[in-house]
Amino acid sequence: MGGTPSSAGHRKVDMWQNHNFDSGFQTMNHSEAPSIISSLHPSSHLSGMSSMAEYEPIPNLSEQQKQKFDGITKNPTDGQYNTVRAIPELTMLMKDQDNEVVQKAVMIMQNIAKMECDAMRRQNETKIVDPRVIFTLRNLLRDKVDHPNIIRFTLGTLFNICNRQEGIDLVTRAISEQPDIIPNLIRHIGTFANSIYKYAILTMHSILSDKQRGGQSVTIARQQDAIIHVTPWLEAEKSEKLLPVIVDLIRVLCEKNTDQKVKFVKMGGPQKLLHILQQRGYENLLWRSTQLLKTFSNFDAPCLVAFGGRQILAGMLSHGSPRLVLSTLETLRNISDVPSKMKEELLLKSLLELVNSRNAVIRLYSAQTMSNLVANNRPNKEYMCSNNGVVNLCRALAIATKDWQNFQDKEAQQMEDYAESLICTLRHLCVGHPLAEKVQAYVFREPLIFLHKLMTMRPVLLKHTLNLLLKVVSQNALLAPFLLCRIGEIGFVEQLIHILRVACTQLNVQDVIEGVRVKDIVHLCIQILRLITRNPDILNEVDFFLRSPENSRMGDGHTLPIFVLQKANVEENTKSSTLELIYNLMHHEKMADHLERDEILCKMLHSVQMQAANHPELANLAANILKLMSEKRERNRIHYGRHGSFESQFGHLSVAAQRTEVLNSHGETYEGAGEQWSQPMSDDSMMESYCNSSGRDSSKTYNSPMYHSPPSMYPEYPNGPPSGPYYDPHASTSTRPTPPHYANYDSPPVYNNIPSNQGPSSHLSDQYPYRQGRF
Repeated sequence: MGGTPSSAGHRKVDMWQNHNFDSGFQTMNHSEAPSIISSLHPSSHLSGMSSMAEYEPIPNLSEQQKQKFDGITKNPTDGQYNTVRAIPELTMLMKDQDNEVVQKAVMIMQNIAKMECDAMRRQNETKIVDPRVIFTLRNLLRDKVDHPNIIRFTLGTLFNICNRQEGIDLVTRAISEQPDIIPNLIRHIGTFANSIYKYAILTMHSILSDKQRGGQSVTIARQQDAIIHVTPWLEAEKSEKLLPVIVDLIRVLCEKNTDQKVKFVKMGGPQKLLHILQQRGYENLLWRSTQLLKTFSNFDAPCLVAFGGRQILAGMLSHGSPRLVLSTLETLRNISDVPSKMKEELLLKSLLELVNSRNAVIRLYSAQTMSNLVANNRPNKEYMCSNNGVVNLCRALAIATKDWQNFQDKEAQQMEDYAESLICTLRHLCVGHPLAEKVQAYVFREPLIFLHKLMTMRPVLLKHTLNLLLKVVSQNALLAPFLLCRIGEIGFVEQLIHILRVACTQLNVQDVIEGVRVKDIVHLCIQILRLITRNPDILNEVDFFLRSPENSRMGDGHTLPIFVLQKANVEENTKSSTLELIYNLMHHEKMADHLERDEILCKMLHSVQMQAANHPELANLAANILKLMSEKRERNRIHYGRHGSFESQFGHLSVAAQRTEVLNSHGETYEGAGEQWSQPMSDDSMMESYCNSSGRDSSKTYNSPMYHSPPSMYPEYPNGPPSGPYYDPHASTSTRPTPPHYANYDSPPVYNNIPSNQGPSSHLSDQYPYRQGRF
């Protein structure tokens, strides 16, 4: 059982010299000891990896050759073998002119290095610490090209040295002094004899993947075109244990380097990775391949799509590995906005299953990918509509809205992004195919959900919800729930006008809030108001809220539509929609009186009319509005002619003159009124919280008005819409003023059939998200 110290020392040296000693590295079999690479050099992720080479018989040395090894291990004082003495001796023997002596010396050095990186067999201190050992090994790689056994043992020695952090430090220091170590490694990546290329790849990966000191080595490897030597092995190599190392080595070389990526694409690298996904089943290999494909999905997405990347990746979504599914989804999301004529039913089916996953990130990526796939793609839209896609998405949105109140900070941010993606997908499905109107009707079966999204006052949610509502309100049948839906006492019209007012106060303050252009919010609100005012009851409600004090005193005392027309930074199509809205409002008697008394509006309309050559559409709208004003004044003149003059009833005061005097007490002219600005109202907590939003930062605590705001604008329902019917005819018992309804009001002809101006939204791709702003 126990032995003498001398016999123990002999056994260690016998272990070094015994060519059959195997830690699992030589034979590609799992060793009994823990995996060297996975336990001591985790960056390589090679559980159970081995050296892959079958040892050749040790050459029979002559007595004279054996004498050269006599002094290597024996300590003259106690007779024990000593690595401290052995390593310098072996270093000298590796320089011998006799190749058989060199081969045995480097073989013993490899076994010593192997012993040191084996946690179960190594001694307390690392013995290979002399950089001269590394330089000698470098010389062998350079000078012994015609002796594959020597090259094999040399590379095996370097690899085992690199499997300890001390060894990596030693090798990288040596490389800083003699950089040609890397070119000599690269040279042997193409050597097939005795599986030398496998040793070279493993050693190169160990050196380059070191996060502390591998940067210099990576630079040298790139300069020596290592990528050109490594890439062919993606196709030629058969071992599923070595392929993950090759894939990860390519990742290290291509990381944050455009030139290396270009070379990899030119060599057909992405196609080789897709072939691996089709032909291999080793989870670690599949995961690493998708990780590398994810890098190229942001670099050359059309290339991946052209070679069937979406169809091949779709097959990975049913795998049992969550990390593989997640990596696949992220890659798919990045390439999902590339147009393709290939069939994608399998992919859409898998995404519909994953969109309700318990994993928050998986369901988020699924929703985002789906949104891109259905945008501007009629076949995909039709597939979704005919396979319960709309039903599943509406159910998912309802669940997300219900669960929203249970989350905070990062989880709340993820839930908001998820809801945003679902709404964006539903918006795409509301247009562009024969079933669009049915989809709109089904989506708006639960209007409370969308009113709730408007009340969150989150810019991204607002943009997508407003876009969806713009599609929905095109149907007359859907205006009834739009009018009647309430959360507390707040309805769609009041909230739309509130959003418009908040956005207007920001037009001269900041252009973008959390990635959303303020102009887009203004334009969408104006567009929806323009469309819904074809309904007489809604027109009456719009008039009521537009003439409320907070909405009729914008800037220098104007109502919201006039304020929008004044802004110099508002685009022409938004002004066109605003003029259409004003035309519709002129058919309401009280609002017409209000607009007619505004001298600034009249001046602007005359000015626009004068620019018919440059802006014919705007000039035509302005002329129509002025015509309505003229007709109304004529009617009033006839009316007052019957009952006495206007002055006889109101003295010397003209209503219009009095209003102008109050609003312009300093006698300032109104030319260039678009540049006039007043301070935002301070009594609106929602507006302040919205204005203070300066963009998202995922590294900071999420702080949205919804979760950390001042007292809620709607305290009865702070976290979400109430359950049950969206309208209760007996619920309104408060003293809060509500607009009257004129059920018998005859709707005049208005601008409700004019093709919708896309406005700023035309600058927004129908895709989601932008390639420049990946998720």
